[in-house]
Amino acid sequence: MMKKIIKTNEISESAKKSMVTRIITGIVMAAVAIPAIVIGGWFYFFLILVLALIAAIEIVKASNLKGLTRVLIYFVTIVFTLGIIYYSMLNSNMEALRSEGSEAFRKFDFLPNSFHDINLSIMLITIMLCVYFLISFAAEPFHIAYVFYFVSMILVITIGMQSFLFLRYSPFYFFYNAYKADPSIWEDIVKGPSFKYGQSMLLSIYVIIGVTFNDMGAYFTGMLFGKHKMNERISPKKTWEGFYGGVAISFVFSVLFAIITAAIGKPMLPFFDLQHIYFPIIISLVMPLISDVGDFVFSSVKRTFGVKDFSNLLPGHGGVLDRVDSLIFASALVSTLIVFMNEMLQTTSIV
Repeated sequence: MMKKIIKTNEISESAKKSMVTRIITGIVMAAVAIPAIVIGGWFYFFLILVLALIAAIEIVKASNLKGLTRVLIYFVTIVFTLGIIYYSMLNSNMEALRSEGSEAFRKFDFLPNSFHDINLSIMLITIMLCVYFLISFAAEPFHIAYVFYFVSMILVITIGMQSFLFLRYSPFYFFYNAYKADPSIWEDIVKGPSFKYGQSMLLSIYVIIGVTFNDMGAYFTGMLFGKHKMNERISPKKTWEGFYGGVAISFVFSVLFAIITAAIGKPMLPFFDLQHIYFPIIISLVMPLISDVGDFVFSSVKRTFGVKDFSNLLPGHGGVLDRVDSLIFASALVSTLIVFMNEMLQTTSIV
């Protein structure tokens, strides 16, 4: 009985050229993002600020609004996007600013202590709703469907961007709480440069690994073996073969990363050690799944407005939202699960 030979798909010249462009752009993006992630502090803060600003511009660009209405919506969308992301940080540090003034900005723990949770301002969201509804009453091209589009997209982007900040800064908060009973450990280890520029960034790298390997695995597996389409109406090129390949590759590499960091005594979080390794294993399993959901959501938005990409800022990738769509959803879910797991452990220890 002859064994069935698995044949790979033929790759066209245009696909090869696109692949090269994507790789080159990916290298450039990594050269910008990785130093900011490693250094952290205000460098990473301003990287996320720029990404949020571009994301706000891209959701307006995709809507195909014209004239003065477009200009007004640009202004309103940028203001509320940045305001909702950073309001909680400013609010949580208001006491430090009042008591210490500009000196608070120079303290390294000013930023980390601001992002130990995902916290959106209900006040700003309420004002945002009122403003967009008022515009829909006054500006004829801006109908009610636009209101729900912009409000939904702003909430998705702000939750995602806050999650980016949470993943980079929250390890300081969690490790401080874990070791605050012994100040010498906090001073000697957690405040040292190896933690500041090393261990504290592992959580961000972990999520990036999970999302990136899911994207890469799905892209190459789908290109070589993809035959069965997932949902041609929303994303014509995605296949089930690519989906399974991406999930499997993402899970393997993210779990390995979690196990290695825990085994060498540098866990991403205090409760991601070997004793609780099932936490990152659970996250590694759901991370690629929610990444694909994010990809489909943003693809659906583009199909609705009849645009191929949110912008052409990144050759081979499209715009910022085309590149971080999966990362936004994955970061939001991972951040939520981390807060939940921490609360669960705190409740268990109290009981």
